[in-house]
Amino acid sequence: MNTKISTIITGLLAISLTGCIDDERSINGICENHSQICTDIETKGWCKNERALLIRNRLQQIKAPNDQENHYRSLINWKKFSYCIEAASNIKRRNIDDRDPTKAASFINSVREIEKLEQQTINSQLPQLLYYHWVQSGNDIKIDTLLKLDQNNKLDTTELQLMMSSYYSKINGKKAAKAQYNALELLTQQDLDSIDHTIFASLSTHHYQTKNLELSYIWAQVAVRFGLKANLYSSLTSELSRKGVQLTVLDQKADDIYQSINNLAFKETN
Repeated sequence: MNTKISTIITGLLAISLTGCIDDERSINGICENHSQICTDIETKGWCKNERALLIRNRLQQIKAPNDQENHYRSLINWKKFSYCIEAASNIKRRNIDDRDPTKAASFINSVREIEKLEQQTINSQLPQLLYYHWVQSGNDIKIDTLLKLDQNNKLDTTELQLMMSSYYSKINGKKAAKAQYNALELLTQQDLDSIDHTIFASLSTHHYQTKNLELSYIWAQVAVRFGLKANLYSSLTSELSRKGVQLTVLDQKADDIYQSINNLAFKETN
């Protein structure tokens, strides 16, 4: 299953005026002070970013063992690390002599850690973990809890609205689009830096399917401005031109939306 999961990372690196990284917050510094959270995930230089995120998660777990949000981030980062190190270790090679035992051991440990964290968090009421376990198990109780929270406007972050959009996309396109609009209205700078730009193409597709060609064109243009190739762009241009629609007007609206998103000031006006 290709599960999209948002990976927003809070700023953990403190840069001093001299440009040096605070030792406690550097990976080398963490490993010197807490070797037990580093030695079992050696990678011989592979998967550096994935390993660094995990080490920070593990340090946070030492400092705050009941931090549920860190448990969620840890699960996501363990999975990313596991996928990466599995490929790096050639774990599926038939000839065991061709495998790297250090990386293979790190992969096996990642699987164990994922299983352990899943058991530890299975009853968590943190929305992100409710969604995670619903994806893993299809447990209706967990998604029902999330739906109630959403109805009461309790899922008021970009990350959570995108999770709900993913759920709604299977059953109700209108609600999925609404959740995507909500996600854009709730953007923070960290969200903007990490958001999957396919959200804009998704909104274009939604409006095309509901026969709102002008909005579909606008969001296709927004997608283009964020660097995507909008598949609907050519056909939309032709259809709207035949209807006598002034594309320059729609282009300006796309510009306005693009700017509002980058300024963290987007508001749905449809």
